[in-house]
Amino acid sequence: MSDSPLPRAALWLGLYGLLPSIAALGVLALLPEWRAIAAGAGVAYGAVIASFVGGAWWGLACARAPAEALPRHLVFSVVPSLVAWPAVLVPYPTGYLVLAMLFAALLPTDRRLRMEGIAPAWWLTLRRPLSLGMAALHAAGAVILLMVAG
Repeated sequence: MSDSPLPRAALWLGLYGLLPSIAALGVLALLPEWRAIAAGAGVAYGAVIASFVGGAWWGLACARAPAEALPRHLVFSVVPSLVAWPAVLVPYPTGYLVLAMLFAALLPTDRRLRMEGIAPAWWLTLRRPLSLGMAALHAAGAVILLMVAG
C-alpha cells in the first residue's frame, strides 16, 4: 500500500464518528430522565462501530491479503461483530464494559494488518485514537452507570 499521508476525510469522518458516543456519555452524566435511552443508544452505536471496523478488516483482507492468510484475516474480521452483538443484550453497564475492552482489543489486529502490508501506512494513525477514544468513552459510560446504580 502507498505511504501516502492520512487522508483528511478519513481523519475528520473518523473523529465525527466519536460524536454519538460523546453525546450518549453527556446524556448519561447530565440528564437522568434520558439515561436509559442514552445507555441503549450508546451500547447500540458502539456495537455498530465495532462491526464497521470488522467490515473494514474484511475489505482490506479481501483486497490485499495473500491467499494463504486470507482465511485467518476473515476469521478475525468477524470477531468484533460476534463480541459486540451480545453487549447489546446484557445489562448496560456490562455492555459498556464489554465494548470498552473490545475497542482496546482491536488495536493488535490493526497493528498486524499494517505490519503485514494489508492496511495502508496511515492506518494506525487513524485507528489508534479512534479505538482508544471509543474504549475510553465506553469505560466512562460503564462507570457512570455503575455509580448511579448504587
